[in-house]
Amino acid sequence: MRAILLAAGRGRRLGIDEPKCLVPIAGKTLLERHLANMTGAGITSLTIVVGFQQAMIRDELARLASPIPIELFENPRFVHGSIVSLQVASERLLQGAIWMDADVFYPSALLQRLVETKHDSSVLLDARSDETGEEMMLGTLDGRVHQVARRVGKTSPDGKSWDVVGEAVGFAKAGPKGGAVLKRILDAEVEAGRLDQEYEAAMNLAFGETVFGYERVDDFAWTEIDFPEDVAKAEALAAGLSAS
Repeated sequence: MRAILLAAGRGRRLGIDEPKCLVPIAGKTLLERHLANMTGAGITSLTIVVGFQQAMIRDELARLASPIPIELFENPRFVHGSIVSLQVASERLLQGAIWMDADVFYPSALLQRLVETKHDSSVLLDARSDETGEEMMLGTLDGRVHQVARRVGKTSPDGKSWDVVGEAVGFAKAGPKGGAVLKRILDAEVEAGRLDQEYEAAMNLAFGETVFGYERVDDFAWTEIDFPEDVAKAEALAAGLSAS
Protein backbone atom coordinates (compact mmCIF):
# COMPACT_ATOMS: atom_id res chain seq x y z
CA MET A 1 0.00 0.00 0.00
CA ARG A 2 1.33 3.42 -0.99
CA ALA A 3 0.97 6.51 1.15
CA ILE A 4 1.14 10.10 -0.07
CA LEU A 5 2.33 12.50 2.62
CA LEU A 6 1.41 16.13 1.97
CA ALA A 7 4.31 18.13 3.46
CA ALA A 8 4.66 21.16 1.18
CA GLY A 9 3.26 23.82 3.52
CA ARG A 10 4.80 25.85 6.31
CA GLY A 11 4.01 26.23 10.00
CA ARG A 12 3.07 29.91 10.06
CA ARG A 13 0.42 29.52 12.77
CA LEU A 14 2.96 27.64 14.86
CA GLY A 15 5.35 30.56 14.59
CA ILE A 16 8.07 28.49 12.92
CA ASP A 17 9.98 28.94 9.67
CA GLU A 18 10.17 25.31 8.67
CA PRO A 19 7.84 22.58 7.39
CA LYS A 20 5.45 21.38 10.07
CA CYS A 21 6.53 17.78 9.58
CA LEU A 22 9.85 18.74 11.16
CA VAL A 23 8.29 19.85 14.45
CA PRO A 24 9.83 17.73 17.24
CA ILE A 25 7.46 15.84 19.53
CA ALA A 26 9.12 14.22 22.53
CA GLY A 27 12.49 14.22 20.81
CA LYS A 28 11.36 12.93 17.41
CA THR A 29 10.18 14.94 14.43
CA LEU A 30 6.71 14.32 13.08
CA LEU A 31 8.38 13.02 9.92
CA GLU A 32 10.35 10.43 11.89
CA ARG A 33 7.16 9.39 13.65
CA HIS A 34 5.30 9.12 10.34
CA LEU A 35 7.92 6.76 8.96
CA ALA A 36 7.81 4.53 12.04
CA ASN A 37 4.01 4.50 12.09
CA MET A 38 3.77 3.76 8.37
CA THR A 39 6.14 0.84 8.70
CA GLY A 40 4.11 -0.56 11.58
CA ALA A 41 0.80 -0.07 9.75
CA GLY A 42 1.81 -1.88 6.57
CA ILE A 43 2.69 0.98 4.24
CA THR A 44 5.18 -0.35 1.69
CA SER A 45 6.02 2.77 -0.35
CA LEU A 46 5.82 6.49 0.24
CA THR A 47 5.42 9.61 -1.88
CA ILE A 48 6.17 12.89 -0.10
CA VAL A 49 5.00 16.16 -1.65
CA VAL A 50 7.46 18.89 -0.68
CA GLY A 51 7.57 22.64 -1.26
CA PHE A 52 8.42 25.15 1.45
CA GLN A 53 12.00 24.68 2.75
CA GLN A 54 12.14 21.31 1.02
CA ALA A 55 15.91 21.03 1.53
CA MET A 56 15.24 20.69 5.25
CA ILE A 57 12.99 17.69 4.61
CA ARG A 58 15.57 16.13 2.31
CA ASP A 59 18.21 16.54 5.02
CA GLU A 60 15.96 14.95 7.63
CA LEU A 61 15.24 12.00 5.34
CA ALA A 62 18.97 11.50 4.80
CA ARG A 63 19.43 11.43 8.56
CA LEU A 64 16.61 8.98 9.15
CA ALA A 65 17.44 6.34 6.51
CA SER A 66 13.82 5.28 5.94
CA PRO A 67 12.98 1.55 6.03
CA ILE A 68 10.48 2.05 3.18
CA PRO A 69 11.24 3.42 -0.31
CA ILE A 70 10.48 7.12 -0.71
CA GLU A 71 9.99 9.37 -3.72
CA LEU A 72 9.67 13.15 -3.56
CA PHE A 73 7.32 15.23 -5.70
CA GLU A 74 7.78 19.00 -5.69
CA ASN A 75 4.90 21.46 -5.42
CA PRO A 76 6.33 24.85 -6.43
CA ARG A 77 2.92 26.48 -5.78
CA PHE A 78 2.84 25.53 -2.11
CA VAL A 79 1.54 28.99 -1.10
CA HIS A 80 -1.84 27.92 -2.48
CA GLY A 81 -4.25 25.35 -1.06
CA SER A 82 -3.56 21.71 -0.36
CA ILE A 83 -5.55 20.76 -3.47
CA VAL A 84 -2.41 21.62 -5.46
CA SER A 85 -0.21 19.30 -3.41
CA LEU A 86 -2.54 16.34 -3.82
CA GLN A 87 -2.90 17.04 -7.53
CA VAL A 88 0.90 17.01 -7.93
CA ALA A 89 0.90 13.38 -6.76
CA SER A 90 -2.47 12.40 -8.22
CA GLU A 91 -0.96 9.92 -10.68
CA ARG A 92 -0.18 7.73 -7.66
CA LEU A 93 -3.90 7.54 -6.84
CA LEU A 94 -4.63 5.48 -9.95
CA GLN A 95 -3.33 2.27 -8.42
CA GLY A 96 -4.94 3.02 -5.07
CA ALA A 97 -3.25 4.96 -2.27
CA ILE A 98 -3.64 6.61 1.10
CA TRP A 99 -3.05 10.35 1.37
CA MET A 100 -2.17 12.02 4.63
CA ASP A 101 -1.72 15.48 6.10
CA ALA A 102 1.79 15.71 7.53
CA ASP A 103 0.79 17.73 10.61
CA VAL A 104 -0.93 14.96 12.57
CA PHE A 105 0.32 13.10 15.65
CA TYR A 106 -1.21 9.61 15.97
CA PRO A 107 -0.41 5.99 16.86
CA SER A 108 0.44 3.44 14.20
CA ALA A 109 -2.73 1.45 14.91
CA LEU A 110 -4.88 4.40 13.82
CA LEU A 111 -3.28 4.36 10.37
CA GLN A 112 -3.47 0.58 10.26
CA ARG A 113 -7.25 0.82 10.55
CA LEU A 114 -7.30 2.73 7.26
CA VAL A 115 -4.83 0.35 5.60
CA GLU A 116 -7.03 -2.61 6.54
CA THR A 117 -10.45 -1.01 5.89
CA LYS A 118 -13.05 -3.18 4.20
CA HIS A 119 -13.99 -0.24 1.97
CA ASP A 120 -12.38 0.26 -1.41
CA SER A 121 -12.24 3.99 -0.62
CA SER A 122 -12.53 5.33 2.90
CA VAL A 123 -11.82 8.11 5.38
CA LEU A 124 -11.11 8.13 9.11
CA LEU A 125 -13.77 9.76 11.31
CA ASP A 126 -13.66 10.73 14.99
CA ALA A 127 -17.19 11.19 16.28
CA ARG A 128 -15.99 12.65 19.61
CA SER A 129 -15.24 16.04 18.06
CA ASP A 130 -17.62 18.97 18.19
CA GLU A 131 -18.13 21.30 15.26
CA THR A 132 -16.30 24.57 16.01
CA GLY A 133 -15.50 25.80 12.50
CA GLU A 134 -11.81 24.96 12.87
CA GLU A 135 -11.93 21.23 12.14
CA MET A 136 -12.88 19.52 8.90
CA MET A 137 -16.10 17.64 9.69
CA LEU A 138 -17.66 14.68 7.92
CA GLY A 139 -21.34 13.95 7.40
CA THR A 140 -22.39 10.37 6.67
CA LEU A 141 -25.57 8.64 5.52
CA ASP A 142 -26.23 4.96 4.86
CA GLY A 143 -22.65 3.90 5.54
CA ARG A 144 -20.95 6.35 3.20
CA VAL A 145 -19.54 9.87 3.41
CA HIS A 146 -21.54 12.59 1.67
CA GLN A 147 -19.88 15.80 2.81
CA VAL A 148 -16.68 17.18 4.30
CA ALA A 149 -16.58 20.83 5.37
CA ARG A 150 -15.74 23.17 8.24
CA ARG A 151 -19.41 22.98 9.16
CA VAL A 152 -21.80 20.24 8.08
CA GLY A 153 -24.60 21.00 10.56
CA LYS A 154 -27.08 18.46 11.85
CA THR A 155 -28.70 17.66 8.52
CA SER A 156 -27.57 16.89 4.99
CA PRO A 157 -28.24 19.33 2.11
CA ASP A 158 -31.43 17.43 1.29
CA GLY A 159 -32.71 17.75 4.85
CA LYS A 160 -31.96 14.27 6.20
CA SER A 161 -30.37 13.89 9.62
CA TRP A 162 -26.81 12.65 9.38
CA ASP A 163 -26.19 9.11 10.64
CA VAL A 164 -22.77 10.05 12.04
CA VAL A 165 -20.97 13.38 12.17
CA GLY A 166 -17.32 13.57 13.15
CA GLU A 167 -13.96 15.14 12.55
CA ALA A 168 -11.85 14.07 9.61
CA VAL A 169 -8.43 12.95 10.80
CA GLY A 170 -6.80 14.14 7.57
CA PHE A 171 -6.08 10.64 6.26
CA ALA A 172 -8.06 9.01 3.44
CA LYS A 173 -7.76 6.04 1.11
CA ALA A 174 -8.88 5.65 -2.49
CA GLY A 175 -8.99 2.40 -4.42
CA PRO A 176 -8.24 2.46 -8.15
CA LYS A 177 -11.80 3.47 -9.07
CA GLY A 178 -12.03 6.20 -6.47
CA GLY A 179 -8.49 7.28 -7.27
CA ALA A 180 -9.32 7.72 -10.95
CA VAL A 181 -12.38 9.82 -10.11
CA LEU A 182 -10.43 11.96 -7.66
CA LYS A 183 -7.51 12.47 -10.05
CA ARG A 184 -9.84 13.68 -12.81
CA ILE A 185 -11.46 16.15 -10.42
CA LEU A 186 -8.14 17.37 -9.02
CA ASP A 187 -6.74 17.90 -12.51
CA ALA A 188 -9.85 19.82 -13.59
CA GLU A 189 -9.86 22.06 -10.50
CA VAL A 190 -6.18 22.93 -10.81
CA GLU A 191 -6.40 23.43 -14.59
CA ALA A 192 -9.32 25.83 -14.01
CA GLY A 193 -7.11 27.86 -11.67
CA ARG A 194 -9.03 27.09 -8.49
CA LEU A 195 -5.80 26.75 -6.54
CA ASP A 196 -6.74 28.30 -3.21
CA GLN A 197 -8.85 25.37 -2.05
CA GLU A 198 -8.15 22.52 0.30
CA TYR A 199 -8.20 19.04 -1.23
CA GLU A 200 -11.47 18.40 0.60
CA ALA A 201 -13.19 20.46 -2.12
CA ALA A 202 -12.23 17.78 -4.63
CA MET A 203 -13.30 15.05 -2.23
CA ASN A 204 -16.76 16.59 -1.95
CA LEU A 205 -17.15 16.36 -5.71
CA ALA A 206 -15.84 12.79 -5.71
CA PHE A 207 -18.38 11.73 -3.05
CA GLY A 208 -21.12 12.38 -5.60
CA GLU A 209 -19.56 10.00 -8.13
CA THR A 210 -18.10 7.14 -6.11
CA VAL A 211 -18.59 5.60 -2.68
CA PHE A 212 -16.30 6.52 0.19
CA GLY A 213 -16.95 4.58 3.38
CA TYR A 214 -15.52 5.46 6.75
CA GLU A 215 -13.75 3.95 9.72
CA ARG A 216 -14.31 5.38 13.19
CA VAL A 217 -11.27 6.11 15.32
CA ASP A 218 -12.98 7.29 18.50
CA ASP A 219 -10.79 4.89 20.48
CA PHE A 220 -7.47 6.52 19.52
CA ALA A 221 -5.61 9.53 20.89
CA TRP A 222 -4.45 11.83 18.10
CA THR A 223 -4.21 15.50 17.27
CA GLU A 224 -3.75 17.81 14.32
CA ILE A 225 -0.95 20.30 14.96
CA ASP A 226 -1.79 23.86 13.94
CA PHE A 227 -1.03 25.94 17.03
CA PRO A 228 1.54 25.88 19.87
CA GLU A 229 -1.05 24.40 22.22
CA ASP A 230 -1.41 21.47 19.80
CA VAL A 231 2.31 20.74 20.20
CA ALA A 232 1.81 20.61 23.96
CA LYS A 233 -1.13 18.23 23.49
CA ALA A 234 0.97 15.99 21.24
CA GLU A 235 3.76 15.98 23.81
CA ALA A 236 1.30 14.79 26.43
CA LEU A 237 -0.07 12.10 24.11
CA ALA A 238 3.46 10.94 23.33
CA ALA A 239 4.18 10.61 27.03
CA GLY A 240 1.04 8.54 27.44
CA LEU A 241 1.97 6.24 24.57
CA SER A 242 5.46 5.76 26.00
CA ALA A 243 4.03 4.93 29.40
CA SER A 244 1.65 2.36 27.96
